[in-house]
Amino acid sequence: MKGLAISFRDIEHSDGIETSIREKATKLTSTFDDITGIRAVVAMPHNHSYKGRLAHVSLEVGLPGETVAITHDNHDNSDHEDMYVAVRDAFEKAQRKIRKIHEKRVDRNRRATTVVAQAT
Repeated sequence: MKGLAISFRDIEHSDGIETSIREKATKLTSTFDDITGIRAVVAMPHNHSYKGRLAHVSLEVGLPGETVAITHDNHDNSDHEDMYVAVRDAFEKAQRKIRKIHEKRVDRNRRATTVVAQAT
């Protein structure tokens, strides 16, 4: 696994959550091998009492030339009282964003190769 940093804020460290993040990060980096690093911040901020405590997971995924930020705020999603669901949702969003960037890069390279081939 390439550079992975995990931070916990407003919540006790959890080996289970850390293991879940490591597994999902490993899967993400094996799918997209150009990822240079991942920084995950897991927080359980104090929300309004009528909503309960909702988990907040944010990710920064390093790619060559850019950093993709995933801040998955679901203040009205009661499913995010479960930290594992919040982690899953954040990594799913990261995968969608990185796939979109990857497809644009591949398409751009394909177009550049086609233009060069036509010019010769």
